Amino acid sequence: MRAFHILRTRGKTNFADFEIFTLLLSALEWRRHNGEIFLCTDTTGKDFLDAAGLLHLWNGVDTSLDEMDSLGVDENVFWAGAKLFALSKQPLPCVMIDLDFIVWRPIDFERFGSSVAVIHRESTDLNCYPDANYFRLKNFSLPADLNWSLEPCNGALVYFGNKNFVTRYVEFAFDFMRAAEPLPEQSGWDLLPYMVFVEQRWLAMCAELYGVEVHSLSDLPELFGGKQKTFTHIWGYKKFFREDRSAAEKFCRDCANRIAHDFPQQAEKFSRLALTRNYFTS
Repeated sequence: MRAFHILRTRGKTNFADFEIFTLLLSALEWRRHNGEIFLCTDTTGKDFLDAAGLLHLWNGVDTSLDEMDSLGVDENVFWAGAKLFALSKQPLPCVMIDLDFIVWRPIDFERFGSSVAVIHRESTDLNCYPDANYFRLKNFSLPADLNWSLEPCNGALVYFGNKNFVTRYVEFAFDFMRAAEPLPEQSGWDLLPYMVFVEQRWLAMCAELYGVEVHSLSDLPELFGGKQKTFTHIWGYKKFFREDRSAAEKFCRDCANRIAHDFPQQAEKFSRLALTRNYFTS
């Protein structure tokens, strides 16, 4: 199954070492188990990866995210908006996968056909999923028939098999992003509901509106129960790694050891690259 990563830098390339090692494994393990994977980025991202010696990780790289600069979206609020723009450019079927998400085993995505499959659903009880009255929108109204009781879809990994659905999902999302006018004093977690609505909650709503079935590959008890060995998502650990260098370094060493075990030829390459070589020395 074709997959794609998204790297939107907006001119900034200050990646932590644990972020680099996660994207290495994300790309390598996908190619090992599930097929081709491509990267959608901007010119700064491509130049950075080229200089770092990492472009070979993907089956192809494009810089179409340069177009985000002219789309009228506040990326300080909608920091994952580039994911939806990249999705609109992909041939289907495909899997959208975050750089911090690793799939360790083969998955039969073909069984999902023209539907949608996500890693798991989320609870509407979370504070980041308020009701419709939370959003300030200019010259734009949310449809009255949206089902706010639906569990949002986590967006770390999503399979899409229906082009018409993707078009409706993305077009509405960008209309919402352009219309959004958060209160000036809002920041951080106060803004999060805007992004997760348009990426995750609207995904579930859009699927119901257009009669597209949503499958879940897992659920929260299974993912966090310590027994499943198919997925790794480090989203919740990023703050911890930034605050605890010893933990971050151990994680990078563990990743380097896994790369050396699964991809010895790649490990030899990474042992010579400035970004990664420190973790491949004995």
